[in-house]
Amino acid sequence: MELLIEEQCQIYIYNKKIVMKIFFDNITGSGKVYLDVMKAICGDTSGKSMIDLGCNTAPYTCQLGFEKRKYIDIIERKLDDEKEQQYFECADMLHYLRLGFNYDCTISSDSIEHLTVTNGSILLSLMGNFSKKQIIFTPLNEWMIDLNSKDPEGHHSLWTPELIPDYASIVFQNYHPTLNIGAWFGWKCDNLEQDFERVKNELKQKGYE
Repeated sequence: MELLIEEQCQIYIYNKKIVMKIFFDNITGSGKVYLDVMKAICGDTSGKSMIDLGCNTAPYTCQLGFEKRKYIDIIERKLDDEKEQQYFECADMLHYLRLGFNYDCTISSDSIEHLTVTNGSILLSLMGNFSKKQIIFTPLNEWMIDLNSKDPEGHHSLWTPELIPDYASIVFQNYHPTLNIGAWFGWKCDNLEQDFERVKNELKQKGYE
């Protein structure tokens, strides 16, 4: 294994794949942190389209600047931004993706952990089939996981960067201090190494060091 460490940034070869990670140990989560990271990962969104899978009330995705937006949740939701409600559809996100719509960006924020491991893997595959960039945000540690529950709002799986090595990741070890768990962002796109450098530099410019 080849390992290069630059402060909180790690780039290494694992199973013949380049793995890219950024770690933050002492930054706790907030709406600002979430938006800063998501905006950095999304990059230039002007004229582009996105789908927010398992959107809940979509408190932040409407602020990412995408021209075309779609919000999907298996539960009927009232979005935080009333103007965005017209773009919401109550549907199973796996079934919806199989309809074959294409987006510049697919986002699964706090949703993949609500699926089983099998369905989560299907979600990642479908996201890759129907978008140019895929982004996930999910807990880093086990929290309230019930494998037997059928509740769509329950947690049914745990995902870590090691399980999805094709994705670049930004790990916040203490994102939820009151719950004593972390969280992480992961993304995949063409030219991922170049995009990783862009995101890393944008976060540095915003003071994330």
